Amino acid sequence: MKKRNIFLIIAALLISSMACLFGSSEPQPTPDIDAMTTSVAATLRAQNDQAPTRTPEEVVETPACLPLHPGRQVLDLPSGFTAGVDVSAISFYDTEGNLLGEKQTPGLTRVRLNQVHIAGGISNGISGVPLLYASSEYQGIIKANIGSNIFQMDSSGEVVALSGAEGVFTIISYSAAEYTDEGYLTTIKTGEMGELAAITPQLTRLEDDVFVYNPLAVHVIEGQNQGTWFTLLKYKMSDFAYMPYNGLFYYDISQNQVTEYLSTDYRIKGISPDQSLVAFGNALDSDPDADLPHFIVRDLVSCQEWIFPWNESSIRGGGGVAFSPDNQYIAWIEAGGLTIDDATQRLRISKLDQNQTTLVDSELENLTGLTGGEIPSYIAQVSWLSNHVLLLQIGVPGVENYLLVAYAPDPAFPLDPALGANQAVPLAEGKFTGFLYP
Repeated sequence: MKKRNIFLIIAALLISSMACLFGSSEPQPTPDIDAMTTSVAATLRAQNDQAPTRTPEEVVETPACLPLHPGRQVLDLPSGFTAGVDVSAISFYDTEGNLLGEKQTPGLTRVRLNQVHIAGGISNGISGVPLLYASSEYQGIIKANIGSNIFQMDSSGEVVALSGAEGVFTIISYSAAEYTDEGYLTTIKTGEMGELAAITPQLTRLEDDVFVYNPLAVHVIEGQNQGTWFTLLKYKMSDFAYMPYNGLFYYDISQNQVTEYLSTDYRIKGISPDQSLVAFGNALDSDPDADLPHFIVRDLVSCQEWIFPWNESSIRGGGGVAFSPDNQYIAWIEAGGLTIDDATQRLRISKLDQNQTTLVDSELENLTGLTGGEIPSYIAQVSWLSNHVLLLQIGVPGVENYLLVAYAPDPAFPLDPALGANQAVPLAEGKFTGFLYP
């Protein structure tokens, strides 16, 4: 690992160029870094206070889509995020990048969003909040770090993905897979984390099409587990620019019934935090995105749709679609190049308004303001830290670990009003593994 001073140098360079993400030919005055950090932190807090997510009282709608949607999930805005540099531990940060602490994760399979879940709110501190994670020990188990103690919650086949109810709940859903002569035997379990070992998998699938279950989100109403959104993953397929998630389904736990919202003819690009919006495109037998001119965002409650054409240079399509908590913005990554080895990337951000207003459509070489003057080598993930602030996981030349950067793309909602549009500030190192909630 590089020394911490590399991170601090990047931070200093980045803050000094925050006034304009895309650069300027005019010399800029050297800012007071301490004052800048204080101002940015205050603005982040103000945005979180002033821009709440939608609540049932604010949204009056009659479902127009079939099949009927189980209802929008109501969530608080994130109060922080988690990240890991390696499989030994996961670090906890508030929205301003202040380290709150860390939890050890012995046996963690991979530092990845779908391998870690925080099962509870952090208002009373992080010590007693369960951190659940997938481990490859003994062919596959689910572990939890609670109060610095490690517990085995369940045993399984190889864990494919772990999800859970966001917020204060301890409801978990995970999928496992085991190779057999007939194909992959894949299962989904969902329930309270302390009861997982006693639960029989609710869904089981055995086919020879290499599809396995991949849970996306758990739906909760008044603290009660309602069901799990899931897709099908082409397991252990590595020749894709973006992971091949096919179809969208909802398992209703009370009815013990699966409802198909999108067939496996469609490839899922992302689902919104409130579980009402989905981004998807067609699934082709060859290169999954090479010939796709666009992807679609659909409101599963109202059936409203938005169409987003790929940039003409993005011949490998795109993915990693992230929706802001209030469903007003969408961000995604696109890829060009004939092979993965010579792939190029671009970042795109748009409003989900009537005009689908474009905020960013830029190749990495024009995004030097994100990394203190360096051209990013790679954007691995985009997530929304608040209604107007993106959290970008960026590869930086000369730095061993990913950099997590807060970026305000909408000129109407800058990080610091004194500096104007296109501001970014580094928050942490490592790979993003999920959000924290009050």
